[in-house]
Amino acid sequence: MKLERRLIRLSVGVLLLGVVLHLALLLAYEQSTYRDRILQDLRGRAEILALNSAAAISFDDARAADENLQTLRTNPSVTLACLYGDRGRIVATYRVGSRSPCPPLEGVVQIPGAIRHVEPIRVQSQTIGHLLLQERLPSLAERLPRYGLMLSSSIAVEALLVLVMVLTLRARVIQPVNELAALAAHVTEARDYAQRIRVHGNDEISELGTAVNRMLAAIEERAVALRESAQLLQALIDHAPATITMKGDDGRYLLVNEQFARQVGQPAERILGQRDDTLFPPQLARLREELDHATVLAGSAQRHEEEFGDRTWLTERFALRNTAGEIYAVSAISTDITDQRETQASLADALARLTELNESLESRVAQRTTELKQAMEQLVQSEKLAALGSLVAGIAHELNTPIGMVVTASSSMADLARSFSAQVADNRVSRSGFQRFLDDLAIGMSLIENNSLRAGSLINDFKQVAVDQTSMRRRSFQLDELIDNTLHALGPLFKHSQHRIESRVEANIECDSFPGAIEQILTNLIQNALIHGLANHPGGLIELEARRDGDAVVLELSDNGCGIASQHLAQIFNPFFTTRLGEGGSGLGLYIVHNLAGGILGGKIEAFSTEGTGARFRLSFPLVAPRRVKAPN
Repeated sequence: MKLERRLIRLSVGVLLLGVVLHLALLLAYEQSTYRDRILQDLRGRAEILALNSAAAISFDDARAADENLQTLRTNPSVTLACLYGDRGRIVATYRVGSRSPCPPLEGVVQIPGAIRHVEPIRVQSQTIGHLLLQERLPSLAERLPRYGLMLSSSIAVEALLVLVMVLTLRARVIQPVNELAALAAHVTEARDYAQRIRVHGNDEISELGTAVNRMLAAIEERAVALRESAQLLQALIDHAPATITMKGDDGRYLLVNEQFARQVGQPAERILGQRDDTLFPPQLARLREELDHATVLAGSAQRHEEEFGDRTWLTERFALRNTAGEIYAVSAISTDITDQRETQASLADALARLTELNESLESRVAQRTTELKQAMEQLVQSEKLAALGSLVAGIAHELNTPIGMVVTASSSMADLARSFSAQVADNRVSRSGFQRFLDDLAIGMSLIENNSLRAGSLINDFKQVAVDQTSMRRRSFQLDELIDNTLHALGPLFKHSQHRIESRVEANIECDSFPGAIEQILTNLIQNALIHGLANHPGGLIELEARRDGDAVVLELSDNGCGIASQHLAQIFNPFFTTRLGEGGSGLGLYIVHNLAGGILGGKIEAFSTEGTGARFRLSFPLVAPRRVKAPN
């Protein structure tokens, strides 16, 4: 039943209740006061008649007494009058429409439908007789007509007041509530958060409309921010030098980037919702499903090399968890290492042939040396891109949680809006229910705001680090802020491990140098510590300390891992030296660190270690980097 119809019925009910109450009060008043008024009038009439009959009783004049009683004919309501002399002797009688005899003076009692009064007749304070008057009492039906006009007027006034009240409530309450319900239904169905409700006056309904308008404005602002964040994230993922995917627990793709779409040969929109068995050959599809299952069972990141077509891919899979800690998806990031493998093979072949021809062909040595330098530059660039790809993967993993929370909160608020719209349509809205609706919306908006800010902060950190590492541009910066941003971007490396990193950086160290080189050095040193130093040491600790030393900066990074063997310590900065040849290591990580420290930064790096007690690297560079004709890219 609509609220307007219920209001009309309620108003009619109030009107009928008022009529009934008026009638009841009138009847109660009539019943309680009418008999007393009749008795009072009867007493007054008896006093006058007794006074007039005193002489007739004194002289025992029956004719005069009868004439006195005949004066009662002017009042037809008096049906019986008896005049008693001394000792109760009846002197005169008057009857109208009554055949009842005069009762004995001692036995006068009240009878139904009439009222009796006995008035003493006194002369000089001496009672010489009595007068009995009996008056008929009209029935209630006979008395009510005299109140008809008053009752009708009262009912008309009440009906008019009720009508005014209904019209006022309709204009002030029902119409604004209907407008609010229609707006809520439209916003829910069309997701058009630009709509606003008209606000009139300053009552509670107006405050409600103002609150709804503010809520819609906030939702519209958050929706725009969410779309922009989603577009930025998709742009980052699409331009990443790796294939990035995310599959739900049912094996269907929830997210893919353009690199993966080109690899599969289908548009990204068509891939979403499909499984591996519809995209790859049966054997490859089973292999990919088994690797996903193994990642879920392990609960930590898994790294594999996969062959697809004529290309080799290094894939890292990791499980995604919701706020309850439950795994709901598996993400995979694959980097094409075919060129890197071919470059390593070509480089190894070039080195072998260079060794063979070294004794006899100096010119060929020079030629092969040139080829070697070119291959090294290509491999160094591949190593940098691989590090940036790992950084993109970590940022994408970190962004998934706040964006997922924003999507969940938006869906919950849409459900709340639909539920509230249904309650308004059914007229089941209460003050407490509406307050719960506002509280739930406030909580949802807080979740969207906090997680949007968190996602924006992550994206800003990544943009700064990515620009610095890819452009190697020179600029002024605060060293503590640079290190904090770099460690924040490298946070995913510690996400699924028991290792941790602690930093102690002196504040207000301003440098005019190449932040990209420092970030590259820190990234390589931390990855080197995690892969080599802490590989078999659960709960490892990496310590980073930076301080100013005159016009230079001293930065030390140490770990409590396995350390470096003494026979290897002098070779770790040589190109292609690695203790994990064939396991994904290129041997160029510390070589790049050494070149950046001694070249673009104008400083130096040293390594200290005792096998079994960890390793320590000390980087020193001037606050103002040496001026160069052209900064290397």
